[in-house]
Amino acid sequence: MDLKILLKYLPICVLLLLCNSYGFSTSSVEPIEIVPIEKGPYLVGTTNVEVAAKYTSIGDEAMEAYLSGDAGTLEFIQYVTDILKHPKSAWVVNVMIPNEPEMYGPVSGMTLPVLAYIAYPTIIEQHPNSYTFPYHNGAYGHFENMLDAGELPKFAESNKRYPLIVDSHGYTAHGFYDVGRVHELASQGYIVAVINYGDKRAQVPDSKNHHVAFLRPLFTKAVIDSLLNSEAFGPNIDSNNIGMAGYSLGGTTALAMSGGKLFGKSAAVTDTRIKANVIAAPWVGGDDVMAFGQDSFALTNVVAPTLTLIATNDEIAKPTFILQAVKQLNGPTYVVDLIGQGHGFEPGSWVDRKNWEALFFAAYLKNDAAAMKLLKSGRSMKGGNIDIQRLRYQTDKN
Repeated sequence: MDLKILLKYLPICVLLLLCNSYGFSTSSVEPIEIVPIEKGPYLVGTTNVEVAAKYTSIGDEAMEAYLSGDAGTLEFIQYVTDILKHPKSAWVVNVMIPNEPEMYGPVSGMTLPVLAYIAYPTIIEQHPNSYTFPYHNGAYGHFENMLDAGELPKFAESNKRYPLIVDSHGYTAHGFYDVGRVHELASQGYIVAVINYGDKRAQVPDSKNHHVAFLRPLFTKAVIDSLLNSEAFGPNIDSNNIGMAGYSLGGTTALAMSGGKLFGKSAAVTDTRIKANVIAAPWVGGDDVMAFGQDSFALTNVVAPTLTLIATNDEIAKPTFILQAVKQLNGPTYVVDLIGQGHGFEPGSWVDRKNWEALFFAAYLKNDAAAMKLLKSGRSMKGGNIDIQRLRYQTDKN
């Protein structure tokens, strides 16, 4: 065969081969791809995260330290809340940590602040305040319409209750990488809370740092409580439709919140209000330790519908362990493979993640029948990289 012809048809050949290996028909290529949900009709506002002037030029390394909680020491912990221009106008929740060193490590008995930023559908009359967070990933951290100090949110539909999505980042990372994705979700009619966990505040050198995993659900529940109990957001949140989106340890956090008892601890925080999860490259354990016990058996407590995205070449969140974990879930399950991806996805696979997420939350948090039909029958998402849904892993246990 001529080399040019071979190269032209190679992507189709690869896709057909993958389709055959996943056990579904390839009689028509057309039904294989789902057209992604577009950016929604709403303008998006966010709570204030403006940095004080004297910190705007501290440089990437110093800013990273504040974002991850790596600044200071255990005796004098520093965190991103210390550099905000209007800390009283930011969404900061002070969380009292139980005095249980076995679970919460060196920060047991302390009270730590947790910063979240909240994105929501807003109206055109809301005062425009474009802001770019001062960090080298500024392209990721641009806020279209950030509230000024003391300003309250105005919703696109003042009497409407919107589903809430809680976004949970990876281990020792932060919540300012994905602002564009968060804005897109909010534009589709969600309130989105992005939590900045500050994992390194509790990190201990030469330790497995399991206590960081226990802290995250504690922080997450506190942020959800703060939103539901607030006058600013509570009346506009549909408390019956709360979902979580998590990457890596953020996926672990979502599973733990949904009922998976971490490391066999009955006192680990869970929250039955979580009704749906999208978890990307979730860490569930490895050869020496499993987050949810042998064969991830503790995940049998999870009944929330869950979409799991697996990076097929991932050496950190290994596909074999994730697939074993998925089998234990007791709610509707969906599995999508991001073909050829490692733990740090290529840009096209981040796009795939965003598009599957939008489809899944439309189906389960908005009860969109068309989205549900596509979710149950779709083989891959148009655009991005090669991604294949394992239809044989779909279950509908509840």
